[in-house]
Amino acid sequence: MEKHEIDRQANWLHIKYDGEDRDDECVNELSIYQNKDDAELQMLVSNVDFNNISHDNTFALTKDDARLLVKYLQDWLN
Repeated sequence: MEKHEIDRQANWLHIKYDGEDRDDECVNELSIYQNKDDAELQMLVSNVDFNNISHDNTFALTKDDARLLVKYLQDWLN
């Protein structure tokens, strides 16, 4: 059974669930940082490898990117 975990702490949102590791058997976590004064939304994807070493990849979204992402997700939800 998959266990979905969402944790919000101040400006951070962390999302992780058991089962998303089916592709490579390594656990991933998505962390998103927002600050209303920043021009970009910071996203961090962490992938823990077979030796329990975390590899982090960062990505930034502008507010225009975020608006398009919201539209994309709304279309998917409907």
